[in-house]
Amino acid sequence: MLLVPRLRKFLQSLSLLVVSLFSISVMASQTIVDQTGQKVVLPNHIQRAVILEHHTLDVAVELGATSQIVGVVRNWQSLLGSDFARLAPQITRLPTPGDLTSVNLEELLSLHPDVVFMSNYAPEQMVKQVQSVGIPVVRMSFFVSNASQRTSFNPDIANGPKAYWQGMKQGITLLGKIFGREKEANALEHQMDVTQHIIHSRIKDLSKAQQTRLYMANPDMNTYGSGKFTGVMMAESGGFNVAHTIHGYGEVSMEQVLAWNPQVIFVQSRYRDIVPGIESDPAWQKIDAVKSHRLFISPEYVKPWGHPAPESFILGELWMAKKLHPKLFADVDLKQRVDEFYRQFYHTAYKPDLQ
Repeated sequence: MLLVPRLRKFLQSLSLLVVSLFSISVMASQTIVDQTGQKVVLPNHIQRAVILEHHTLDVAVELGATSQIVGVVRNWQSLLGSDFARLAPQITRLPTPGDLTSVNLEELLSLHPDVVFMSNYAPEQMVKQVQSVGIPVVRMSFFVSNASQRTSFNPDIANGPKAYWQGMKQGITLLGKIFGREKEANALEHQMDVTQHIIHSRIKDLSKAQQTRLYMANPDMNTYGSGKFTGVMMAESGGFNVAHTIHGYGEVSMEQVLAWNPQVIFVQSRYRDIVPGIESDPAWQKIDAVKSHRLFISPEYVKPWGHPAPESFILGELWMAKKLHPKLFADVDLKQRVDEFYRQFYHTAYKPDLQ
């Protein structure tokens, strides 16, 4: 007969334990809103993150969260540049369970992630595939827009400079909160403010006629038009993207480039192999930028240009402004600024030769 009261007491204790554990679990979670506007419940302390979006990976490394990353996007090296392995050597040994548009669910599950980061334009099927096994998904865009454009690869944005500036700050703040790196996030945003002031204070009085006609040369006659961060960088540095009538990323004809006749041509460091072809092709010799030898390969630290990275605002725009208006920025020691940035956020010196 004593067994029943004891059993009842045991069950009551077990019930209290379950309630207590549930309460602890609730207290240990946080609800965030990702950059597509979706509410996501996450653990308060992220220990195992899988990052399937390259700019998110870059920012996480800059925030000092490398030890919290257990898996990365498959083609991170081509997306972020070959030098990124030197900046975050730990990630070269990490599993790569997916890319920007697909995921290997079995491999992902083996990593036991607390959260998976994806791009804002990741396919819905990919997002739901991960969510269906109980893993939270946070999508990052690094721009702000109306609801209809939040998951777009080529968003239709009315005010590009404002949308990307606010979106980058929002993204850094969000990642700082998720990884518990708020102090580092504040420092990164502060550097954005400092550089913006340096550039804007010097180009604010430039007339439209003083803006330099720019073109971004990519492989296979592709370029970046409106809706991409490239045009924002050009405008914010005192230039004008001649391909602004193209929406997003697209192919153009040689005839069109000849008609635009850009004064300066930029080539990303990852695509430097196309430069000899441009310099030796008779068609390109008719363009002002080639005739005046103003074809510049962006340094590694500028990073790819389709979407922004913190370096785009802090280093890239300053490099571009100095190339376009050398007299206005003659006193800016770019080498020193780049090295200081790398020491503070990547904890290493910037070694390659600066342009």
